[in-house]
Amino acid sequence: MGGVNTQAAQDGFNEVAVIKASQLTETASATAQTIDIAKIPADAYVEKVSYYLIDEMDGGSVSALTVTLGDEDDADGYVTAKSILAGATPVSSAINDGAYLNDGTTANTVNGKHYDNASEKTLQAVFTPTGDSLANINEGKILIKAKIVDLSLN
Repeated sequence: MGGVNTQAAQDGFNEVAVIKASQLTETASATAQTIDIAKIPADAYVEKVSYYLIDEMDGGSVSALTVTLGDEDDADGYVTAKSILAGATPVSSAINDGAYLNDGTTANTVNGKHYDNASEKTLQAVFTPTGDSLANINEGKILIKAKIVDLSLN
């Protein structure tokens, strides 16, 4: 049986971002930080959003750290809060389990979110720490991928 090759794993995703620990700069203790990942144009369709924890986040006195993926209207619309902190049972990957892409009865069953006549939105990652500030996280890296289709393009 063959394994999944890297190219096949990336097929279908057209937005990719890597967030490193050094990009977590919020200095207030237990305060979330939002990082913009990609623009979602008006009349677009978001089919899938995922993350893969390349290296677990760690550092300082942070006792818990979660990430959510969403937009300005629903911070966890694509992926609900998942632990990404070393030693705190980190979740290594997630896809499509937020309200935008899950009908609430069976995981990952909605076909996507349509932004009909909406103003431009932004795909965002929200990092929420407990016990210390994000600026004290000094290790870790997370890969975020999405498939965003602009329906207005010919």
